[in-house]
Amino acid sequence: MPYQVKKSQAQSRSPAWVTDDQTDHQAFVLTLCGSSDLDLKRFDSQVQVAKQLIEDKGQPIVFDRCRMVGVAHDIEFSVTSSTAWQIFQTLNSQLAKVDIALQPLSQRTKKLLICDMDKTIVDAETLDEVAEAVGIGPQVATITEQAMQGEIDFDASLRQRVGLLKGQPEQVFIDMANVCCLNPGAEQLVQKAGQAGLYTVLISGGFDAIARPIARRLGFDEVHSNRLEVDDGILTGGVLAPIVDAHSKRALLLSIADKMGIDPVDCCAIGDGANDIPMITLAGLGIAYQGKPATREATPYQINQTSLMTALYFMGLS
Repeated sequence: MPYQVKKSQAQSRSPAWVTDDQTDHQAFVLTLCGSSDLDLKRFDSQVQVAKQLIEDKGQPIVFDRCRMVGVAHDIEFSVTSSTAWQIFQTLNSQLAKVDIALQPLSQRTKKLLICDMDKTIVDAETLDEVAEAVGIGPQVATITEQAMQGEIDFDASLRQRVGLLKGQPEQVFIDMANVCCLNPGAEQLVQKAGQAGLYTVLISGGFDAIARPIARRLGFDEVHSNRLEVDDGILTGGVLAPIVDAHSKRALLLSIADKMGIDPVDCCAIGDGANDIPMITLAGLGIAYQGKPATREATPYQINQTSLMTALYFMGLS
């Protein structure tokens, strides 16, 4: 069955740290990141709106600093989790041209970064691009969009799309790896996360002929992706088991975290499609990057206005 989030469920979804305990005051950090077309004065006005809301709730701001002028700003304050969630929801509805995260300060530091590839790290659905190069782009793109929206089963859609490429040379995938454009901030995200000591993993429902070169190019520590069935350099139209899908992405996050001796709360996971939802909702910081509607509904943490650099600001790394 396709992985879907019902709208009624998504609207009520809140982070795992939200509780009904009205005595549990703790430190939270609010991070605001402004889009490139938001000038310094307008960004500062958004920061002031956030600070005023916090103060209106009767909460003193204990720490307030600009991470980068006109780009990112942190505000720390102590409050109950339910009040923090109310503040976050209000700011998301009031502020424009900014991406926002609000997290318990104790959970901000991450040790594991897991990223999807297509439309997350690279600015393409790579299987669609390969199909376009061999003249069957519209047929494959339609199936891809249905799968990423969560409307049809990912495994079946993958086999269907690859089946349409039967008889094509494997070289078309290798060539695509050399011309893929990265999304803004992708290189800085992986590089700075690695420098900060995070273990970095690329997990893709795409194929290793593209994912492995991209992972090497950016310096990911580990990569997991699907494998094409090839006979003498020609695609048979088959996909080798096991399939990297929504549930295996979640299982890989759990497995890697277990090997590292950490909890999923110590992980940042970033993706855009419905097949990324299980790993995003499991991670302590699960981010929908330019996400499909179902993915945006599944997590309060989103990058819609800015670049992948914002994930670094959310984690306090830049």
